[in-house]
Formats: sequence, structure tokens, C-alpha cells
Amino acid sequence: MNKEPLINIIVPVYNTEKYIRKCLDSIINQTYRNLEIILVDDGSTDSSGDICDEYAHKDSRIKVIHKDNGGLSSARNAGLDVCTSGGEFVAFVDSDDWLELNMYETLLEQIYLYNADIATCKISIEYSDNSRIVHKKLKSNICFSVQDKEVLIKNFLNRKIYYSSANDKLYNIKLFSEIRFSVNQFYEDNYLVLEILLRAKKIVVGCDSFYHYRQNNNSITRNFSKKKFRDALKAIKHNLNLLKHTHPLLVKEASALRYLTYLSFLDLLVFSQQSDHIRLRDKIRMTMKGHLKHITDLYNLSLKEKIAFIIIVYNTDLYKALRKMQIRVMKRTGY
Repeated sequence: MNKEPLINIIVPVYNTEKYIRKCLDSIINQTYRNLEIILVDDGSTDSSGDICDEYAHKDSRIKVIHKDNGGLSSARNAGLDVCTSGGEFVAFVDSDDWLELNMYETLLEQIYLYNADIATCKISIEYSDNSRIVHKKLKSNICFSVQDKEVLIKNFLNRKIYYSSANDKLYNIKLFSEIRFSVNQFYEDNYLVLEILLRAKKIVVGCDSFYHYRQNNNSITRNFSKKKFRDALKAIKHNLNLLKHTHPLLVKEASALRYLTYLSFLDLLVFSQQSDHIRLRDKIRMTMKGHLKHITDLYNLSLKEKIAFIIIVYNTDLYKALRKMQIRVMKRTGY
């Protein structure tokens, strides 16, 4: 490497005073030093904004933007708008998460090694009881080029090794030319990540676990909302429209993603005790029951996923018990 390119790291911040110091320490102490760290205080009402200013005073690489609350996408977009013109790469970190100290050094090395536009890593989901679950069971890095882009898109649609999270990736900043995160939408990453994937010429999917995503222990009972459900389905529709114009033969593959989204929300509803949620749960179950033959015939759904559909459609109590057991096993083994 003849020069050290500048990496812009955008950190949206909203009321995370309990966690933000650990996050910022993991960024400023990265083994790769040529960073511009953009902290976007999105109208915090706790001391998060003051902590951002404190860190900016002791590290000249940090810029702080204080803005009215507009949500995660609005904060990320504000960071993208002020990225230094000389910056060649960009990354995103949520302010309650933290990184391994060699994350960006390693991802940048992979980008240069493979001449790639994007490098990814594994995400480790961290629970407050110190247990964790690591996504992507890769034993070595995989590089996808234009010639085998369809394989990577299939993996994205099936949620196998390339996920919709924006935070587990280092991007060539040119990919964000005239493109921004969708505002006032849940699942904003789902809108943008496929579009960025389609723009990239080469992508390295990494096997190392560098990004630590903080999750509450009771995440299995996290709040369901109809807006989240609608926005998730809108994101899928958006991605289908993209594929119709770029990879029409893969539109059928996206059926798996639609059904997996229904399964994800049914999973939430199974653990909800609200009466209106129970009615909605049963309505979705009946819809899925009508599609069960199609679901079980899809070759790009795993046997485990098909079994999950069958159980949740016919016996929610059994599904709930097995799901709790699965979570315990995953947290104990780490996968």
C-alpha cells in the first residue's frame, strides 16, 4: 500500500450515554489510524451529545454534528453529506456497539488484496448475560466478482452469508454517490444494501468476527409494530423492483426472502401477549398455511427453515418452546 487512504466512520448517536464510551474507545484505538470519525448527535436528551464533544476535544480526528432528532437514516445521511472529499472509504457503527481493534485494518487489507469495493466481517450478537451468537459460519474469506454476482445476491436473498446490516462492512465511498438511506422507514438497511451490492464490482465476504452488536437478553420478546411489518414488506418490494431491472431471473429467488420476513414477524408475534397481536398472528399463520406447499417446495430455503414454517403454522406452543431451546443452545455454543 503506497499511501494510507482515509476511512470515514459515521456514528449516529441517540441516548446511548451508558454505552457510547466503549463504542468510541473501540474506534479511536483502531490499529488503522487514518480515520475521520463523524459523530452525529441525533437530538439526544441524555449526556450522549456532551460525551461526543468530550471525545472531539481529545481526538482531532473526531467531528461532531448536533442535529434535531430525525432517526437513524437521517443521522447516517448527515454524516455522509460531510464526509471529507479526500476520504476513499466509509463505514457505519451504531453508538451502543463496539469493534475489535483491528477491524478496519483487516477489512482494508482485504479490499486491496482482492481489488474489491466492499469487505465484510462477521457480526457477534452480544447479550447482557455475556453470551453471544456469531453469524456466518465461514472458515475462509470468499470474493465475489461481477461474473458470480448472482451467487452473492442469492445468498443475500436467503440471508445466508451476506446480510442487510450496513455496519459489518467497509465500503468504497464512491458507491454512495447520489444514494442515501431511506428516511422515516424501519429496516432502512434493507432498502440500501442490495442497491449498493449491485453497484459493487467485487465484494469480499470475510470470516473474521469483528463487529459486536449489543442485544438485550429479552430480544426474543422485542416490540412488534404494524409499521415495522409494513416497512419490512415495502423493503422487499423495493428490492424486487431492483432485481426486475437488473437480474430478472432472480426475482423468483426473492420469494424465500418474503417468506422468511413473514417467519421473522411471526416469531415476534408468538411471544407477544397483546390481544390484537394474537389476532394478527393467527391471520398471518393462516396466510402462510395457504402458501405452505409453495414454501416447502422452494429449493433455496433450508430444511430447518421449512420445518420452522410447518411447526409455527400448526402448533405455536411447540414452536415457542423449541425456539426458546434453540436460543439457549445458540447462546451456549456461540452459533
